Amino acid sequence: MKIFNFGQAISKGLHREHTSQDLQREAESFDLAGTGGYLAVVKYAVFAVLAVLNCHLFLESIPGLWGVAVACTAMLFEGMGIYCWNKQNKSAGSHQAALRIFAVLFTIVSFVHGCAALYEISGAGPSLAPVLAVYSKYVAFPLLFGLMTLAVCTLYYLHWSTAIAEARASAQLRAAQGRAELITQSLELQNQAEIEKQRLSFFEQQILIEEAYVQGVEKFAAIKARGERALQSITDPEVRRELFSALGRISTGDAPAKRIPSMAPAATRTEDPKA
Repeated sequence: MKIFNFGQAISKGLHREHTSQDLQREAESFDLAGTGGYLAVVKYAVFAVLAVLNCHLFLESIPGLWGVAVACTAMLFEGMGIYCWNKQNKSAGSHQAALRIFAVLFTIVSFVHGCAALYEISGAGPSLAPVLAVYSKYVAFPLLFGLMTLAVCTLYYLHWSTAIAEARASAQLRAAQGRAELITQSLELQNQAEIEKQRLSFFEQQILIEEAYVQGVEKFAAIKARGERALQSITDPEVRRELFSALGRISTGDAPAKRIPSMAPAATRTEDPKA
């Protein structure tokens, strides 16, 4: 039974593998409608015919080199239309929308010019030669050249690389601003540190000056104390008085009593006082 079940498992696995391969081959054989092949041939043929008709219109309407210049501008206009049709399915977003708008616009303008040229060639009705001459000489070139310039500027502006460049520029701008702010803060810190150093130096000088003052006061007090001690050590009142007078000071001590000399003769003073 185990061998039979193993064989069934192998058979189911092979069946699933064959089914998966069949589905893959079916998916690969499925062909979606593309923009190449016959459709591309018709596209280029249509624009080639429009280019020939546009050139014929302007060469017949404008004689000379100016007609050749306008005809060449019309050829560039056709090429711009082909470019827009080829690239409109290879883009996205606003750039894709712009490509589609300009592709349709260029095709319409070229088609109108081609219809005017065919009308003149066929001679089916009244001639529009005077009107076409004025249009071709004064309006056609500004119209074609202006539309191409607008298309080029718009497509460059809406291209995806522009958004990437703007993002990079914004990032670089933010980085530059950050570096500038960092440099500014660093300079401010350096200036503040220099100011604080100068303030500390000024404070240290003040301390030294105050210390010099204190030392002077201490010396002055010590000298004064020594002077007082020296004056107090003098016991002779006359000498003290003279020193006080020389120093400009007034003695606060009691003046000593003057000694009154005796008027008696020396012989009398030697007598016995009891006599």
